[in-house]
Amino acid sequence: MHKQFPAARMLAATFAAALMQPAVAAETAELAPVDVANLYIKTIINQDEASVAKLNAYLRPTRLAGQQSAEYASYSGLKEADAKFPTQTGKLIADLFPAAMRAAVTPAAEQLAANVIAAKNGAACQATKAAPVTVENGIQTAAVSFECQVVKVPVTWATAAQQLAKSGCKLEQCKAGLEKIAATYTSSPKQAWRAVFAVSREKNSEAWRNDFARETFDEIWEYL
Repeated sequence: MHKQFPAARMLAATFAAALMQPAVAAETAELAPVDVANLYIKTIINQDEASVAKLNAYLRPTRLAGQQSAEYASYSGLKEADAKFPTQTGKLIADLFPAAMRAAVTPAAEQLAANVIAAKNGAACQATKAAPVTVENGIQTAAVSFECQVVKVPVTWATAAQQLAKSGCKLEQCKAGLEKIAATYTSSPKQAWRAVFAVSREKNSEAWRNDFARETFDEIWEYL
């Protein structure tokens, strides 16, 4: 298992802050657990605007009934976190190198970070099937299997950048090395990431939900 780079944890925390915003209540139709899981996936992993809106509309009545904020996710907040990632992570990568060359390697470091977040957002994911609903202590739970096609890089960006910084490379070599790492995120083949995402509800009239969805989907960083 790959060790998660601090920037990935920072981005995940920023995304978490974007997963709660106020809005107007709306009616919602019944959805199957697989459909709900797909909305969570496309909201948190892909930041698809239409899916964010549909998930918010679906969850809103249940969230309001539970005295929670009306909105689960903020599309603008998610995109803002995305926009900050290349600069923030690029700085962390550049800081791995000697002080004298940090400014010069920063553009390549930021491009690497931009390619990483694009690869994450571009992962092709699909919920495949839901196990039979179980009931425990009055809570209905459906475990939904899903699969994502994620880029299969030779070495994850955090490890590769750290190895390059420790290699004693000269400025041009370091820049070229970062560019080479960045290129792997656009040219490498795909690999399958399979996992299970659980959704629960207490009553048939409530929405299927998972208030800690990000904990499951953060595992994608292990592949990046």
